[in-house]
Amino acid sequence: PRSGARPVQAGKPPAGRAGTHAGAADPGTRDAAAMTGAGGGTPAPDHGATATGARIGSGAAGPAATRPRAAVGQPHTGWMAEPSTVFAGGNEKTSYDALQQLLAGRRALIGKLRPPRPDERATATLDSGALMDALGTLQRQPPQAPGGGAPSLMDVRQMLLAQARQRLGKGATLSQRDNDTFELLHLLYSQLEGEVRADAPAAALIRRLQLPLLRVALKDQAFFVQATHPARELLNTVAETAAGWLDKDDLDPQLLAPLQQAVNHVVEGYDGDDAVFEASNQKLQSHLQAQVRRAEMLERRYIDAARGKEKLEVAKLQSAAALEKLVGEQRIPKFSRALLTQAWADVLTLTLLRQGEGSPEWQAQLDATRRIIAACASGEDAADPALATHVEAALSQVGYHADEAAIIAARLTSSRSDEDDPASRTELAMKLKARTRLGEDAEQARRTALPPRTPEEQARYDQLRVLPFGTWIEFTINQQGDVVRRRMSWFSPVTGTALFVNQRGQRVGEHSLDAIARKMAAGQARIVTAERGRLVDRAWQAALRTLRSFAGRGDALPLAGDTPA
Repeated sequence: PRSGARPVQAGKPPAGRAGTHAGAADPGTRDAAAMTGAGGGTPAPDHGATATGARIGSGAAGPAATRPRAAVGQPHTGWMAEPSTVFAGGNEKTSYDALQQLLAGRRALIGKLRPPRPDERATATLDSGALMDALGTLQRQPPQAPGGGAPSLMDVRQMLLAQARQRLGKGATLSQRDNDTFELLHLLYSQLEGEVRADAPAAALIRRLQLPLLRVALKDQAFFVQATHPARELLNTVAETAAGWLDKDDLDPQLLAPLQQAVNHVVEGYDGDDAVFEASNQKLQSHLQAQVRRAEMLERRYIDAARGKEKLEVAKLQSAAALEKLVGEQRIPKFSRALLTQAWADVLTLTLLRQGEGSPEWQAQLDATRRIIAACASGEDAADPALATHVEAALSQVGYHADEAAIIAARLTSSRSDEDDPASRTELAMKLKARTRLGEDAEQARRTALPPRTPEEQARYDQLRVLPFGTWIEFTINQQGDVVRRRMSWFSPVTGTALFVNQRGQRVGEHSLDAIARKMAAGQARIVTAERGRLVDRAWQAALRTLRSFAGRGDALPLAGDTPA
């Protein structure tokens, strides 16, 4: 058996190991920690760091094993198939006992609904050792031709019982414990099938793992209650590469070969030693970690670019405030004021962005602004030649052509009436309207004003603003309820714009926190929490809910890896 794990012998629960992982929460604590309302107590993000703990520009983040442990109910920030300790440290003995009670309740209900027939009573119980040997023989058989499909666990059980009936000359059945194991793994696989894409290359690999996993679970039912069991870790790693929330561009095609090698190694080499699973998963994790490092490097580049846009936006706001303060109550011709707040405002923004608020260049532009305002408000038509030359040169720095810059400079350095030269003014106004201003987001400019947020939308908005960078959010993409998972790598506290990447760190778009909050309130988006981050944990929770519905126990019996629906 694995180092540090005690196998569950037939009829015996696993030994409890409470306290081996510091900070493990009991079910009541997990429920209390579940994210509800605005923020859910999540600490505010460090706007100088990524979610993985590496500050921008500081090099690659540390391996997943060294990262802080996520608590149940907290946002999920890990990359695809990264190891998780969110359920580590639970009391396996308590969980095993609770699982046995649920199985007993299910058997009792099935017994009432379908009493055994007289011919079923004269049966032989198939020995567990013989069962393991028969499964080993099946496991070593070559895979079926592509498109044939692997038999389900229920089909495997029926086939083995039919073979035993022919060999013994009478009906055969499995022991209660072995039959429970078939049922549990079948439940888990049924839920997994609903979470993965049937056309994904790794879907067939998940089915190939059925028999080795069944043999593991028959030998050691800790597989079901120990979230960090090596066989369960490998199943999760393979399953997440076929997850339904992945888009077609989310998975690196080069990962398929290591996946196939890992599964083949288990199928061909497992014969009772869990170290086979550990070795396969470790090798596969090395490939995944390389992908994570590439994704994080790419993500950082997009974050740096987004931060640059934010600095520009901050400079625009500061420049607009400085300009408004200098203009004050002075009366300036309407067209000259428009040129001042558009063309000249871009000059101020660029100067502030490049040189900074305390620089001599910024002070010089503020002095020029005062002279422009005085010239426009003076009532004199004559332009200041020196000021006009300065303005023309400054406008050329923000992309204005020489002729446009000269006309604008002439307007800004004199007090021309709005009625002067209407044809020239109209032509210039049309050019300015068609021109993209410094740092202007055309898509954002086209957004229509939305009504005020409802209380529910406001709560979701407040929650989003305190999420850590790197939180994964699932978006519903069609009426069938299909979802895609996106990573909120960064958001601007100034503009409320959030940057999203996919599992490979590729930029997939920007959305406003306001828009996301409205989607969340409408049920079209949801924050992925730590206990729902991993596919196998998510499927196991669904399997437990199904088991409880059979047993009629509601949520009365907490188990490891179990969270509210």
